[in-house]
Amino acid sequence: MDDTEYGRFVDWDKMESGGQEQSPKVLNCNDLQELKQLSRQGYWAKNHSLRAKVYKKLIKDIPCRTVTPDASVYRDIVGKIVGKRNTSTLPLPEFVDDRQVPTYCLNSEGVGAVRKVIMCISNQFPDISFCPALPSIVALLLHYSQDEAECFESVSRILACNDPNRRLVDQTFLAFESSCMTFGDLAGKYCQGPHKLMVAVSEDVMEVYSDWQRWLFGELPFNYVTRVFDVFLVEGYKVLFRLALALLKFFHKVRGGQPMESNNVKRDIQEFVRDISKSVSPEKLLEKAFAIRLFSRKEIQLLQIANEKALQQKGITVKQKRFFLHCEGHEPTLLLIKTSSQEVCGAYLSTDWNSRKKSGNKLSFFGTGECFVFRLQPEVERYEWVIIKHPELGRVSATADQESNSSQDTADGTDPSDRLSPFLATRHFNLPSKTASMFMAGSTECIIIGGGDGQALYLDSDLNYGRTSHCNTFNNQPLCSETFQVAIIEVWGFEDNLHNEERPSTLR
Repeated sequence: MDDTEYGRFVDWDKMESGGQEQSPKVLNCNDLQELKQLSRQGYWAKNHSLRAKVYKKLIKDIPCRTVTPDASVYRDIVGKIVGKRNTSTLPLPEFVDDRQVPTYCLNSEGVGAVRKVIMCISNQFPDISFCPALPSIVALLLHYSQDEAECFESVSRILACNDPNRRLVDQTFLAFESSCMTFGDLAGKYCQGPHKLMVAVSEDVMEVYSDWQRWLFGELPFNYVTRVFDVFLVEGYKVLFRLALALLKFFHKVRGGQPMESNNVKRDIQEFVRDISKSVSPEKLLEKAFAIRLFSRKEIQLLQIANEKALQQKGITVKQKRFFLHCEGHEPTLLLIKTSSQEVCGAYLSTDWNSRKKSGNKLSFFGTGECFVFRLQPEVERYEWVIIKHPELGRVSATADQESNSSQDTADGTDPSDRLSPFLATRHFNLPSKTASMFMAGSTECIIIGGGDGQALYLDSDLNYGRTSHCNTFNNQPLCSETFQVAIIEVWGFEDNLHNEERPSTLR
């Protein structure tokens, strides 16, 4: 590959060496069936320069909106948007997941360029609300672009495709969620063995399938994702379903006989996809994908439409999905809310929000007595678990007595059973009422902190409106105006680093 023309952003030590360029007949080919055959056979896969030229041709042929941002637009806006900020730490828009920006074979300049291009795309496409595949697409195309401006133009054309029969990239939360449901439908029909396994070992199989695009654009090694992209640019969205189903089939074949735990299934699939080169070649992956019979574009379209209607009726929203997506894996979390009336309140939450899935789709409470709620504006007030200030409301169980006696130092002469630790789960207490232990709950309908004769905090499914009142769990006063509009929600998560110290990270 001529690195004076392409590859400015590539770390060549990480890239597989390319072969001699074949006769570039594909550059003059306009027959769709022949292009399909060439892409599936990997005609341009062995030469980086030829692939760059083919990508440019295929993307140029995408029918787009009349006004689609091009390279000149990028050059005009990049300085204003990025300025002198450090590109390696440049914040990304909310419609992508900051944790899923792959580096592939990019050098340090390329890693920073991904963020610059995404920020400029966000500026030019204000209608995008959810597009988790975008970082991977930008990172991939940078390998085959002369500069950032060319990459920006290529990605813009993919996003601006206006052919109703050629769906490319999900750009709304509704489209993404319906595609996950569609993948689940297809898995149940075309991958019955793997699907039965997922249902058997998963608390929520749709939670597993919600990662299907991430398997392709995020977890796959670079030489695999380029082959995916080769056929995707020619054949469109439907091949992504085929390839993800093929990954599921291979996972079942390689790992199906091994014991799996429900809370690790997503991680197991991610690890398998990342290490796929140990068991499956790119050629075998494509061969398996296109061997799935009776799989039609019309079927996908009908399923997608039906699932979108079902989601619209349920009123599922992007803000709530993003809240749980960012919070899961962090324990504890600190929730801060600023209302439209400039009031500030929040909650310290002891338990990973992922625990909400243990009850399936039912709204149920979880957490421990470490949780507390508070307000900061107009005045500061903190409300902890009612049992801590009023131990007479809860008697420690015999199990907790034994644990406490074995771990506490009684040198001061006090009775260990008189000490109530908020680190104990509610199962350790014989509580006269469950309303004294309603710490946190979440579902597709709402988020609740504190319960019993009211809720300390209630947020609707859009995270736009809420209410607050006295509740039995914290014996609190309303934390702000009893009904309020959310101006800002911020969540801080904590996790252990190598030295077992808690490290805060801004989630939103």
